[in-house]
Amino acid sequence: MTFELTIETAEQIAATALAEAKAAARATLNAWMTEARRAAITDLPGQDLIYQAKEAEARAYVADPSPDLADYPLLSAEIGITAPDAAALASLWISLSADWRATAATLEALRMTTGAAIDTATTKTEIAAALAALPGAGT
Repeated sequence: MTFELTIETAEQIAATALAEAKAAARATLNAWMTEARRAAITDLPGQDLIYQAKEAEARAYVADPSPDLADYPLLSAEIGITAPDAAALASLWISLSADWRATAATLEALRMTTGAAIDTATTKTEIAAALAALPGAGT
């Protein structure tokens, strides 16, 4: 029978604990970001592609000097549901896209800043401080 004994130094133990704390903090950041995004968008498979297509179609419609609704199937399908006519609907879609970009920019800046703070943290206290930037994450 053979036994192997591995002895870790205090520094190795601390480094392992810090790496584990960073991994847990990243998981917390990702979970928080997932929920923050879900609060701002419709969380259905493929919906992001639909929104991109709607924005592109709305921009093309607005730029078209004499648009034919037959060329704009997404607009045609939603007229009278969300807005009374194609022009109002296109305007709404463009506005919603701009709103999402502003929200996305804020969330992405927070994600990147918090992630960088986690990555450069040298103590668990610094990791906790990084996560404190996420509203409600510590509660």
